[in-house]
Amino acid sequence: MSGKEYVLETEYQKCVTECEFWSKGEHTIERALLWRYGKVIVSGGSKKEIENLIRERDSYDRVCITDKFDLLDKKLQDCVSDDLYCPEEMSEKESKRLSKLFQKDAEAMFENEGWEIEDTKIYFEANIKVSIAKKFPL
Repeated sequence: MSGKEYVLETEYQKCVTECEFWSKGEHTIERALLWRYGKVIVSGGSKKEIENLIRERDSYDRVCITDKFDLLDKKLQDCVSDDLYCPEEMSEKESKRLSKLFQKDAEAMFENEGWEIEDTKIYFEANIKVSIAKKFPL
């Protein structure tokens, strides 16, 4: 395995989804920041190994960058859609209440209610360019 660092970025803008998973008790809420753009720096392989890994896509035809690589740095911008997905077993009344809460100031409101962020995943949904990272951060 190579010790080099690589920049991954989509060929087209607005093809990145960032999902945050918040938990409280037995419930987990997914917050999806859709149609972002930008790039990430990863390590853990040669350029050929990285290209082989990004060929493997999930059922939504996307690559989960955070599941496949050690993420060293990210620069993502321009969230067009910010959606909240509550679990099916949660009551409709509670789902609506959380959705309204989410519209005000999601992170602060969730933290005040005892929700904790447990994971963040970044998915690239377009052709991915791979280049060697320069010594300077994004």
